[in-house]
Formats: sequence, structure tokens, C-alpha cells
Amino acid sequence: MNRQQLITRFSLRTLTETQLKITHMPLKQSAVLLAFIEREHGLNLLLTKRSIHLRHHPGQISFPGGKHDLDDESLKATAIRETNEELGIDINDIDLFGELPFHDTITGFRIKPYLGFVDHRTNISANVGEVSDVIEVPVTSFLQNPAHFVLPIVRPNLTVNVYFKPSEGHAIWGATAAIIEQVRLLLED
Repeated sequence: MNRQQLITRFSLRTLTETQLKITHMPLKQSAVLLAFIEREHGLNLLLTKRSIHLRHHPGQISFPGGKHDLDDESLKATAIRETNEELGIDINDIDLFGELPFHDTITGFRIKPYLGFVDHRTNISANVGEVSDVIEVPVTSFLQNPAHFVLPIVRPNLTVNVYFKPSEGHAIWGATAAIIEQVRLLLED
């Protein structure tokens, strides 16, 4: 799959709202960037491994992004700012082309995912205070992977399907995996 195929499929499909809507507690607004990088073998999705000392989701695989700041003019601006802060990617090297529905989490966040391309020549420099590792996973590994699975987690008055998408030796799960599942549904034939 290449850049043009991804844009074409995205423009031809629409997605329903996320499977989980949290209404019993206030949610912190946040945004992430699903950053696609075109390489010789096809498209890769850029992910980060969060530093172990972080308060929220330490050591987990995630998208670049974070909590909306009052100084951000929009959630889109949040996604771009956070990507720049975490990975040093110049905002001029990010070409946004779409967005996905909000994704609420049982940990108290409402995430707005944005999709964009990052120039393959860009310098990626992880902010070690936030990111312990930068990971690129081929998009094709998310399309038909028999190792992917879903577990229902039961909480009082709520059952949540938690997605697990182990790929390329990385344990990708939770909100990140659920958002990737939205992309998989978008791209499936």
C-alpha cells in the first residue's frame, strides 16, 4: 500500500463513531497523530514507546499526541504540537489528510485521531523525557494478522472490548490498538 492508495480508500469510506462512549465521568480532551511514512517497501505507521516515568500509560506503545492545552487553537493543533514536542518532527513536514471519530477511554481521555503523512526525509529525534523508543510498523502488518485479538473487560455497568495487536515484536494494545482497528476497517477490501 502506498500514499495514494491510502488517501483514495480514506476518501471513499466513512467510519461510525467509536465503539465506546464514556458518559459517567468528565473526559480530558486529547489528540494524536497517526503518522504514515512512505518507505521503499510501502507505508509504515509511526508509533512511540512512552517513557517509563510518565504518569499516564508508562512504557506503553502509543501514537504521538497528548492532552489539549488551552494555548492550542484546536485538537488538530494539539496533535501537531505534541508530535513536534515528542519526536522533533517539523510541523512543515506533516501533511494532514483526515481524521477518525473520537475515541473515549476508560482511563478518562477523549482522543481525537488525525491522519497525516510525514516526509520520509524528516529528522525524527525522540524527546527522551516522553519517548523511550520510536517504532515504525508496516501498515500491512495490521491488515491480516492472526495474532491480533480482542478481550472483553468487564467493569461495573460497562463491558469494554480491549484490542491487542502485537506486531513486529511490539505489544500494541488498548486505545492505540482500537484506533488501529479503525484504520484496518477503513483499509479492508
